[in-house]
Amino acid sequence: MSKIQKLPESLIRLIAAGEVIERPASVVKELVENSLDAGATSITIDLLSAGRTRIRVSDDGQGMSREDAELALDRHATSKLQTFDDLQEISTFGFRGEALPSITAVSRLSLSTRTREAEQGWSLELEGGKLLSARAAGIPPGTTINVEDLFFNTPARSKFLKRDSTERSHVLKTLQEIALAHPKVSFEITMDGKSILSLARAQELGQRVADLWGLSVTEQLVSVQISRGPCAIRGFVNAIPAHHPTKAYQVLFVNQRPVQQRMLNHAVYEAYREWLPVGRHPVYCLFVDLDPILVDVNVHPTKREVRISDERAVYDLLYTAIRQLFKEPAGSSVSSFPAAAGGQSIRTFGSMDPRQKRSGITSSVDSGFRRNDIRETAAALELQTPLMTQTPSTTLASNLRFLGQFQKVYLLFEQGEEMIIVDQHAAAERVLYERLLAQVSTQNVARQALLTPLLWDVSPAQAETVRSFLPELEHMGFILEEFGLHSFALKEWPIVLPETKQAKRFLEEVLEAFQNEKPASRTDIQHQIAARAACRAAVMASDTLASREVTQLMEDLSACERPMTCPHGRPTNIRLPLAELHRRFRRT
Repeated sequence: MSKIQKLPESLIRLIAAGEVIERPASVVKELVENSLDAGATSITIDLLSAGRTRIRVSDDGQGMSREDAELALDRHATSKLQTFDDLQEISTFGFRGEALPSITAVSRLSLSTRTREAEQGWSLELEGGKLLSARAAGIPPGTTINVEDLFFNTPARSKFLKRDSTERSHVLKTLQEIALAHPKVSFEITMDGKSILSLARAQELGQRVADLWGLSVTEQLVSVQISRGPCAIRGFVNAIPAHHPTKAYQVLFVNQRPVQQRMLNHAVYEAYREWLPVGRHPVYCLFVDLDPILVDVNVHPTKREVRISDERAVYDLLYTAIRQLFKEPAGSSVSSFPAAAGGQSIRTFGSMDPRQKRSGITSSVDSGFRRNDIRETAAALELQTPLMTQTPSTTLASNLRFLGQFQKVYLLFEQGEEMIIVDQHAAAERVLYERLLAQVSTQNVARQALLTPLLWDVSPAQAETVRSFLPELEHMGFILEEFGLHSFALKEWPIVLPETKQAKRFLEEVLEAFQNEKPASRTDIQHQIAARAACRAAVMASDTLASREVTQLMEDLSACERPMTCPHGRPTNIRLPLAELHRRFRRT
């Protein structure tokens, strides 16, 4: 008997499903893209238990006959490809005929569909890829697909799913990308019986971006549009000072398909290089439209990766579009934004139709990536002795002499035969961090009401993540309440932290930390929150400190349990012995 055996069809389906269907968001993506390929103008998505129990997608597209519906459930059956030449010019989302069969292989699925011309529709039921029944049904034109008990027959895959809040966030992020690419399609999204997002048809991209990202982000965007040969780029990017602390507002489409394209992402960062502070990121929603023959989307089963013919030319065009945007003077008919490079005004998000053509941008940039030639070096200093003894006031009075503040960043002290250099921000971080966690450990964090509540707008996907850590924030003294579907209001703040103008930055950093997956340990969660709160509430570099403030900071630091580092692991101080100074000056 031969050792090599042909796999049964049921096993082949399960293997194929593992490549295409990773989580509920994968199912939603494939079903919604099928709706768009069918010409739908209205799509409704309903989830139960983050999609584990049920995913229902309904559309008003062209529908299918019974024969087409049954064929669509077979592997590699598609209406989108007929010949090899069609594969070279793909203009639809789906083309392999793998999505529906893969979904049916790992779920209990029902499909109801009717064409506009037919008097009745058809309803099909399947389980684990096997057709159970097909019957006539009185339904409106369009298609509804109901997916239940996802991964019921592949428990190993089910165990790898994250908590519900994480899976909902992935679904919303997927739908947000699709909705941005199709502003003229309406979307209704419901989760566990609650309406999460309702998007009416928009006449232009700018309106859809504002609906999803909120005015606090989009009012700082400017329109970009450029074309050259077979390539056209359109969309929005942030004005120079309007960068963001996270990458939450970055999305790139190639031929309407959301993709991960490192080279084009690099082009955006390079275009902003001298205007982008460390730790900040550009905001962009960009569409790259190319002749389909120049794009290979048949790279990965999820279609998130694409290959572009002459990728360098597209890189140059995108880089040029952004660089020229901030040099072009604004016309008299558009409102202006704060002066860009060269002191000139630029066109703002709300003043311009994003489809309007921009002319005259024809310059190119130097070939090859720009590289940073500056090499940074750092000397590691071992911190083996404590900063001071555990009798802080006595030590400060007799052993530690304050010399001054250097560049409003470092505090200089003399102690015996050593010079001590203290990072004022790192030291203050450590103090506030330990104070906050000490109060949390007592289960009684004292709070203070903010004079003016901080309003915080986030995207639908981010809102789901924020809801998941609201209880932890409240436990630690941060009272953040929902203020609409995708808005929150920070009303109270721990009294051990100075009220800070950087509260929004703190919330954004916590959101970024928990965006992918919240730590499982409560201790880790509290550390993440406390470290970021302390960072934003602490004395900052560039703050001038009076002598009494320096004294108080050093006393508080010496009383800390771990005074040698800040919560992020950076040293709070370094010691420079007199012998080391002598050695460097060659006095020994």
